[in-house]
Amino acid sequence: MILFREPGRTNTKKTLEIAIEKARSLPSRKLLIASATGYSAKMALEMAKDLKLIVVTHHTGFEEPDTQEFDENTRRLLKEKGHEVLTATHALSAGERCLRKKFGGIYPLEIIANTLRMFSEGVKVAVEISLMAADAGLVRTTELVVACGGTESGLDSAVVIKPANSSNLFDLRIVEILCMPSNI
Repeated sequence: MILFREPGRTNTKKTLEIAIEKARSLPSRKLLIASATGYSAKMALEMAKDLKLIVVTHHTGFEEPDTQEFDENTRRLLKEKGHEVLTATHALSAGERCLRKKFGGIYPLEIIANTLRMFSEGVKVAVEISLMAADAGLVRTTELVVACGGTESGLDSAVVIKPANSSNLFDLRIVEILCMPSNI
């Protein structure tokens, strides 16, 4: 496992190098990438030509109502090359975030998300996009995949995961942490 000194975008290329090497060794040959704007997705597209990419974006309205942050040209290019782009409600936050904003307090999925953040924001994101991809039928719950997430922008964490559907969240397994920020 590699620990980065700082979280964030500066680790994107190295995170992808580590993740791609591992994904190439797995039977599924699938690489899940979180990408809000398309920056990480474009880099992965250039670096992982022989893998199946599944790019998970923020849901529409994440930053402001009715607005999608992900670059439409990048979405089109990924699809033309046979990759998947998933835009869906966040598995560990969307509904509960609404309740917290409206009524205060904290709710079970937010507790799980914050527990995962004890490793890193990117590890939380990797788990979340794995749930979302399984719910969309883009990964199977019986296969191992590599999932990448990050802190604010870019990628800084990569994990090998056995996905689960969100209705069976506790069946998900983090098999190996490949890289993440040191959190010190």
